[in-house]
Amino acid sequence: MLTASRRATLALLAATALAPLSVAAQDGEPIKMGLLVGFTGDMGPWAPALNNAAILAVEEINEAGGILGHPVELISEDNTSTVDGAMRGATRLVNVEGVPVIIGPESDPIVALRSFAVDNQVPIISTSAGTEALNEAGGTGTYIYRTNASDSFLGVVHAKMLLDEMDQSEIIMVVENLEGTTSAANTFKAAYERLGGTIIDEVVLAPGQTNYQSEVRTVAGYEPDMIFLATGQTTGVAFVRQAYQRGYDWDYWVTAELQSPDFVDAAGVEIVAGALNPVSSQVEDSESWGRFSAAYSARFDEAPEPGFYQAETYDAFMVAALAMVAGGEATGAAVDANLTEVATPGGTEVISFADGVAALEAGEEINYEGASGSINFNEYGNVTIPATRLLQISEDGTWETIMMVDSTEFPAN
Repeated sequence: MLTASRRATLALLAATALAPLSVAAQDGEPIKMGLLVGFTGDMGPWAPALNNAAILAVEEINEAGGILGHPVELISEDNTSTVDGAMRGATRLVNVEGVPVIIGPESDPIVALRSFAVDNQVPIISTSAGTEALNEAGGTGTYIYRTNASDSFLGVVHAKMLLDEMDQSEIIMVVENLEGTTSAANTFKAAYERLGGTIIDEVVLAPGQTNYQSEVRTVAGYEPDMIFLATGQTTGVAFVRQAYQRGYDWDYWVTAELQSPDFVDAAGVEIVAGALNPVSSQVEDSESWGRFSAAYSARFDEAPEPGFYQAETYDAFMVAALAMVAGGEATGAAVDANLTEVATPGGTEVISFADGVAALEAGEEINYEGASGSINFNEYGNVTIPATRLLQISEDGTWETIMMVDSTEFPAN
């Protein structure tokens, strides 16, 4: 049901044909939107794809007339895949560039930026952070959201696929001691054991070391069938190479941090061929995914890759822009107040910024259906995913889809 203030805003938008009401940018100036991801460091392999998705989103917004009559300018900032880099990057985006919204930060960065978001009234929307630390930390009023699924849900995905699809009833865990990797490991362990699996042991790797021979020996003592590997790129490569050098040709089930061509290239395909990783996926016959995939392929001469969070990044820009239009001003407060509203079931379904603006102009509520799926934020600013794709490293070193699974009926955690 529309609130009185919401009805008044929509009516005013319709009456003024979307003339700017109160925007941060001066007349003729662009509205800046920030992308803050790890262009360098462990998350570097994903950044170019995320940046492309952001470019596509901003271009489409501008083709539709911009936000409240203002063109949009994309400001991309490197967080160096670290907490310190995220703080520096966010500070620059807000204090120097004046962005009203920041999109993209991964698990460790966004956890560190929670107070920053509230203090500066700048919504921060992650498109890849799975950390369970955000399970009940976001939502309207907190300025924290994410368009990708929580590790709590992905932990269930990992557990069910290992047990149901791979018939793997016991496993050894090797986990790097970082926010994102520890979160992924903890949620998997809880789900796996609850659903009947056995964790033989959990071996923890300290970040930044060059020698993991002691940990390799510990794992080898169990003569494992498969290893659940939750590490960043640098540590993961070091571990698998050192294991291989000692003669161990193990099977690996890896988390999202290792699902990239860079991991294969650095580790060596002879070492990691056959490694498996389930990733968030879209319903490929949906109109919203088809539209996005075609546009992305045409713009960048390559298809969006599974597990690279392009659709999630594109959707974050779209809902943030629509929230500004719905709120009548290009401010962080307007985004925070309207982000959930523009993607709530019950309104007119839209799959593009232009369609969303047209519906808002007509005084309608809208429900943005994203390329990544339904962006139905719960009270804590979280979403779920409609499907899971199981990827495997082939003998020629490429990540190939070997299975698609409907994950809509999976328990949330």
